[in-house]
Amino acid sequence: MRRLVLLLILAISGLTADSARAQQLSAGVRGGLNVATSSVQGDLVTGDVGTRTGYHFGIIGKVDIAKNWALQTEVYYSQKGFGAGDGDVSLSVNYIDIPIYLVFQVPGTLSPHLYAGVYLGLESGCSLSSTTESNVKCEEATSFPSTKGADSGLSFGGGLGIDLGPGQLLLDVIFDYGLTNLAAITDPVDSVKTRTFYLSVGYLFSIGQSGG
Repeated sequence: MRRLVLLLILAISGLTADSARAQQLSAGVRGGLNVATSSVQGDLVTGDVGTRTGYHFGIIGKVDIAKNWALQTEVYYSQKGFGAGDGDVSLSVNYIDIPIYLVFQVPGTLSPHLYAGVYLGLESGCSLSSTTESNVKCEEATSFPSTKGADSGLSFGGGLGIDLGPGQLLLDVIFDYGLTNLAAITDPVDSVKTRTFYLSVGYLFSIGQSGG
């Protein structure tokens, strides 16, 4: 994970090294639907896990760093985990996610854009259900290992920006690919890694310029 962050920083440094123009600053909000599942390994989950439908909402900060390129960071509440599916266990785990994206964008009234980056998630709540327990807090469960309190991984996606009023409407699809094993390793569960799709709507507005 540290190597991924370093590569992202190096890429941003390379893009900004020759940029002498003023940097446009923007801020905004986003929210929408989550479709979450997880890659689960271990004896406790005997069938394919299902999906958990949830939501996310939060704030956006963005700076244009070069022609067609921007750096964007966000802070938002996000519901992840997995449904029971063909198995007997479902997990509901919520995070305060902090992604950092390198954004490629095509300016215009209709502005397509692509995201690629990394994220860190700080756990804000966790519960599970199984054949022996129903909607219990993860730290109190006896049928599932406790979670580690954090998630991290890759994040990428794309969307369309539409000029609307004083700012820009964002219509995005984003995918988080978790790299962190959420569960303490035990006999019944070896690994839980999140996989989350976001269908997101946002609004971004200019707040000025920096540099020059």
